[in-house]
Amino acid sequence: MHNVAEPKTPRWRRWLAHLWYTWGNSLTYWGLRTADTAFFRAAERAYSRAITLWPQFSGAYFQRGIIRERELGQLAAGLRDLSQSIVLSPEWPEPYLRRGLIRRFHGNPHDAIADLERYLELSGESPWRDEAERQIAALRAEC
Repeated sequence: MHNVAEPKTPRWRRWLAHLWYTWGNSLTYWGLRTADTAFFRAAERAYSRAITLWPQFSGAYFQRGIIRERELGQLAAGLRDLSQSIVLSPEWPEPYLRRGLIRRFHGNPHDAIADLERYLELSGESPWRDEAERQIAALRAEC
């Protein structure tokens, strides 16, 4: 994943942002292990701290978007975070896949198709490629 407009954030802030990001990943792991939403809320805060330190950190937006949508039920906030991740790293395929799947089940089918097609353009060989193709075919059949 490559971030856009990098040079303005000092190295020490990026380093500290990575520590918060790693802490968020750890909290997410424990949330998944225990099914305790307190871990997911704490992970959301950790990713938010990473973003505050380094506003161009697309990975933190990506992870926070997943947590918000999937684990905390904050659909709109999750989509905003995934969209910001795409703005910051437009050549990174995973945010397109996640946003496309969310839009598939909770949004505009045409937007979902566009996201999933973009994912296929960027992803190369990926274990999720077949699923993206299946979802596109299903969406086209429904439209």
